[in-house]
Formats: sequence, C-alpha cells, structure tokens
Amino acid sequence: MEMRQLRIFCAVAEHGSFTAAAQKVHTVQSNVTMRIKELEAELEQQLFIRQKSGVVLTPAGHTFLAYARRILQLTDESRAALQDTGTPSGLLRLGSMETTAAIRLPQVLTQYRERYPQVQLSLQTGTTAELIKAIEIHQLDGAFVGGFHQNAALTQEEVFEEELVLVSSKAVESLPALIEKIPQQTVLVFRTGCFYRSTLEHWFYQAGLVPNQIMEMGTLDGILSCVASGMGITLLPKAIAQNGSLRLPVQCHELPPEVARVKTVFIRRADANPSSALRSFVALAQAQFAQLPKLHQGEAELPDLTGQPVGLPSSAAQALPQ
Repeated sequence: MEMRQLRIFCAVAEHGSFTAAAQKVHTVQSNVTMRIKELEAELEQQLFIRQKSGVVLTPAGHTFLAYARRILQLTDESRAALQDTGTPSGLLRLGSMETTAAIRLPQVLTQYRERYPQVQLSLQTGTTAELIKAIEIHQLDGAFVGGFHQNAALTQEEVFEEELVLVSSKAVESLPALIEKIPQQTVLVFRTGCFYRSTLEHWFYQAGLVPNQIMEMGTLDGILSCVASGMGITLLPKAIAQNGSLRLPVQCHELPPEVARVKTVFIRRADANPSSALRSFVALAQAQFAQLPKLHQGEAELPDLTGQPVGLPSSAAQALPQ
C-alpha cells in the first residue's frame, strides 16, 4: 500500500468521480482507475460502487476512508515535524465564517503575511458546521467558528465575543416595530449550518415568533443589500452591520445580552500536532483580538408585541446554542 494510492482513494471518495479525482491529484483517469483496483485487490474488499453518475463508497470503503485520512495526516505531520526548523513556513490552511473573515481577519492576515512571508496562507469560508467537518477530515489546520461544540475531536479556544443585532431597512425605526412585523417578514440567512442562523431560529422559537418566510442566500453582501432594499431582516454581528450601514441604508436593533452575545472560537484537531506556522498565527490572532473593545455588561430588554418592555424568558436564553 502506497501513500499515492491513499491520496487517490481519498480524492475519489471526496469527489465521487474518477475524473474529478484525477484532476485533483494531477494525473489521468486511467491511472486513478488502476490504482483503485490495485488497492481493492490488496485489501480484498470492494471500496466503491460504480454508478452512471459516479461512484459511492461501500460500507468497507467508509470504514477504510477514516483510516486512510488518518494515515495521510500522520505522514504529513511527521514530514512537517522533521522539516520544522522553528521558523514558520509551508502551507497553512485556515477556515472562517464569512462574517469573521470580512471584519476581523484582514488585519491579522496582513500582519501575519508581512511577518512570516515563507508561509503559504489559504483561507476557506463556510458555515460553522462545514468548517468543523473540514477540520475533522483534515482539510483545514484551524478555523474560526461560532460557539463551543461538544466534540472530543476538537481543541477549542475562545478568541473574542461578538454582539449580534437584528438588521432591517431604515423603514423600521425600532425593535418593537420590527418584532410586531416579524409574522409578515422574510428572514434572510446563510445556508443550514450557520451558527448565527441557528441562534436566530432558536430565539424565534423560544419567543414564539414565526416569520413569514426564511430565505437562504449565499453571500454577506447579498444579504445586506436585500435587507437595505426592504426585502427582509437578518441577524449579524454588530460590527458587520455598522460597517454595512456606512454604505447601505440599514438599521441595527440591539437585543438582550443573553441573546446578543456569542463567542467566536478557534478550533483545530485535538490529535494533530500544530505546526510552528499555526502556533505563530494563533499567537498573533490572540494578540490582535485582545485589543478589541469589551462588550458592555448593561441589561437590555426585549419589547413584546404591544410595545411594553419585557425581559427575554430565561428558558429562551438557556435554549440558545452554545
């Protein structure tokens, strides 16, 4: 069994196609087909089911995939450890929620690039769920996600706290007015797996609020532009919303602290030995984020549909995702 075979196998499993896998590993399809057949013969197991639309893993293939990824990870880690001179270098694969990438990371990435020019940085954006999966299958070295998660495979460290706000067009002047209109509103969100979306949906459920429609959108700019035009409302970090309000007519509505305050967490695999490049990045990011202003501890109130201020029920706060 060769490392080349394992990389080809993982590429086929990831893309579900011999052709796409060949492009990924920079070879021809016939070589991919031959390597997979050799691997199946060596293991005496069928790893893929061939279909007209591509290939899917067999139960044996699913079992072997976890081991193959682990073998490749250990091989890459051992090679990196032997080559690690203590000076950050090589490839550093980072992931981030789109909001964090837009407002928190540019300065960190710029300073890191200037300080460690020998590191080849890559940044992948996605939902919290997608980023956790990418860490689990060794596609990323580290990622910024929303909240802490019960996952023994991860090392998790809080890096900063965000304040979330409801965002509407300028036509909605107050939170009581916004809440009263929620049954007629469209809520604009990222796809399933977004931490802020799940936070908003939990709050709506606990507060007994049912929006007219939930519409998924693919980009932050798209969401803000549609909110500004009056299409609907959304939930975003206050820093993002305020930045957007400089160029778009949007209104920020503050929420109770137990709803608004969420932690942004940096995650990596617990069983992976962090490279000097990753350790240096985490240290720089921590130093930068430590300079962010702390959130105020004041009490906020949530108006009910009659416009009278009432506190958010404690059950609602307890049900929010952590």
